[in-house]
Amino acid sequence: MMVYGIKNCSTVKKALTWFDSHKIKYDFCDLKEDPIDEATLNAWFKKLPGHLTWDMLINKSSMTWRNLSEREKKLADKQESAIQLIIEKPTVMKRPLVAIDKKVVSLGFNEAIFKQLFKK
Repeated sequence: MMVYGIKNCSTVKKALTWFDSHKIKYDFCDLKEDPIDEATLNAWFKKLPGHLTWDMLINKSSMTWRNLSEREKKLADKQESAIQLIIEKPTVMKRPLVAIDKKVVSLGFNEAIFKQLFKK
């Protein structure tokens, strides 16, 4: 299982603490140090779980989003340009994103959803 996020993000910290306290093993990818590539984003966008849509990967409440120009924000209107936006500004991606076998299973942190998804 791979958890994508930013180590100083409070939501990511909550998720990692939850995994640690439940003794669930994971690998962590810090998006600032190791940004996502286009192929990975395309694969994620094609295989999102039914409750998620590609546009949910953009965190429109983030500081990164608020600091974007109007031109940059328009990139989030279409899937193809949203991929480029995430590549250029990886911190605009909602986090944490949890993937198993390169397939997104969870986005953000919600303890009830984590309990359901990651029961032992």
